[in-house]
Amino acid sequence: MASPTKPTNPFYFVLLIAGVFFVVTACSYLVMTVNARDTSLGGQDAASSKRFVEIVDRYGFAALMIELGVLAGATFAAIATDEYWTRRAEYEAQLQKDKDGANDEQPQTG
Repeated sequence: MASPTKPTNPFYFVLLIAGVFFVVTACSYLVMTVNARDTSLGGQDAASSKRFVEIVDRYGFAALMIELGVLAGATFAAIATDEYWTRRAEYEAQLQKDKDGANDEQPQTG
């Protein structure tokens, strides 16, 4: 008999995606800080680097806060609905088991 699979909570996928975006945004802040420090020490600033720093400086904080809010909301939603998804998977497994058992009990004609 196959072991039942653990149900997948769809909020885990949201957490994964939001977490990746959060890490990328946080790393962008780090790069922006290092670039700003290097240019203040007299380093040359490339046009693309300057544009990147401007974008992160303008939208980075808002992006981090939105991503943090999505992470918080998805975390609470995942915790709140975890039991629902588990019960649903158990119910579907029981239905499948009952269906398989009913098929086994039918007499073969022929």
